[in-house]
Amino acid sequence: MKEQLQHILESGAVLRTEIIIVFGILLLTTLTSFLKKTDRNKHYMHVVSLVIVLAAVVSYVNSGPTENELFYNLLHYDAFSHFGKGLVLISGSIILLHMLVMKVVLDAEYFILILGIIFGLSFLLMSSHLLSMFIAMEVVSLCSYMLVAMKKEAYNLEAGIKYLIFGATSTAVMLYGASFLYGISGSLSFQGIQEGLTNFNGSPTLLQVAMILTQAGPLFKLAAAPFHIWAPDVYEATPTPIISFLATAPKVGGLYMVFRILEVIPVDHTIILSAIILLSILIGNFAALTQKNSKRMMGYSGIAQSGFLLVGFLGLQMTGLRASGFYMAVYIFMTTGAFLLLDMINSQVKSFAFEKMAGLSQKFVFFGIVGLIFMVGLTGLPPTAGFTSKFLVFTNVWEQYSNGGHKILLWVLLFGLVNTAVSIYYYFKIPYFMFMKSPGENVSEIKLNFMQLGLLTILAFAVLAFFFAPQWIQGFLF
Repeated sequence: MKEQLQHILESGAVLRTEIIIVFGILLLTTLTSFLKKTDRNKHYMHVVSLVIVLAAVVSYVNSGPTENELFYNLLHYDAFSHFGKGLVLISGSIILLHMLVMKVVLDAEYFILILGIIFGLSFLLMSSHLLSMFIAMEVVSLCSYMLVAMKKEAYNLEAGIKYLIFGATSTAVMLYGASFLYGISGSLSFQGIQEGLTNFNGSPTLLQVAMILTQAGPLFKLAAAPFHIWAPDVYEATPTPIISFLATAPKVGGLYMVFRILEVIPVDHTIILSAIILLSILIGNFAALTQKNSKRMMGYSGIAQSGFLLVGFLGLQMTGLRASGFYMAVYIFMTTGAFLLLDMINSQVKSFAFEKMAGLSQKFVFFGIVGLIFMVGLTGLPPTAGFTSKFLVFTNVWEQYSNGGHKILLWVLLFGLVNTAVSIYYYFKIPYFMFMKSPGENVSEIKLNFMQLGLLTILAFAVLAFFFAPQWIQGFLF
């Protein structure tokens, strides 16, 4: 008993960042219970949330990526999970700053749920057991559902219900797949499953089916096909800062889960993963082409981006994993910057429609140029880190194909390159309308906020800087 207690205390000591987040959730909950819901108090809650996340960032920086088996192998803390946790904290910090500069007034419950997602993702990124993975994923999912439906308007409730239904379905399918893994291996821990499947003499098809079913949960978090249907409606209905967070942070957890599941199941995943990648890129890109609402367009583009993120996992080579990690880091800055751009436009013209953006950059040239950087980055063109990201994942695919890999890898490479060109059409709609179209009557009355433009510029600088100095991210990769 004494040894068990000692192990639990030692495991808890490693989770300093998570303890700060829990303390923040309890503090916000207590303050919400006693303070009136005035705009001033809501602003105070916002500031407290930002301070808590920044404190967690400081704690994260001071804790190294050491190897630790926690709580009797329910959690495993390593360089891979350490890097992912950093991305989640960066995403949370940017979103809270986004709300601050945009003067978004939200109830304290929003901030409690945001901290809840950060907390859940932190544990998800350390999960080394199907049980801990499921619990952490459900914490993230339940908080996400409530964030979408919190506004209590018909459109938000509809999007929230759709989000809930597809989330519950994907979780049920994932658990069914997990039951296969347990039945075959006799273990719920990733290490036990890997050891149990090593000597498996049954049909490889059964392992393929188990892998496909278990990937339902991660694919839902990534908004990858075929678990993508919720994304456009949720993106369009949810407040911009909130969907900016949901479009980035949960993807980090989804990528981690995909990697861990592929890692423990000793079966060739090339064809299955390639099919998911091709389907995600195809559906996301071609559906985005016809959109007239910029937020809905970002929803479909997020599906395509999930496909590109998964390209690095083909073959599970370290170079590919690092390429996907680099892509995820850059994607956070590009996407949060793009949503901040759209929120700034909406604050001026009261619409997310492309046609309402007409002529904005003719008066505010610098604003248009900064916005163009994000669109160029999301497309994957130089001189932005989006180009470096796609170059790295495609290089990994080419190397594997050249070394005798499956022929479908060549199709993934060619299809990805073609669809990168296709994405130019819809990503460049925003700068096209801002620069090329005649300005509306009310453009002369528009004034930009210095703080908003400052944060937008910092994010754009990061997207450019990581192209010229990719080692700034690569130095932190696992």
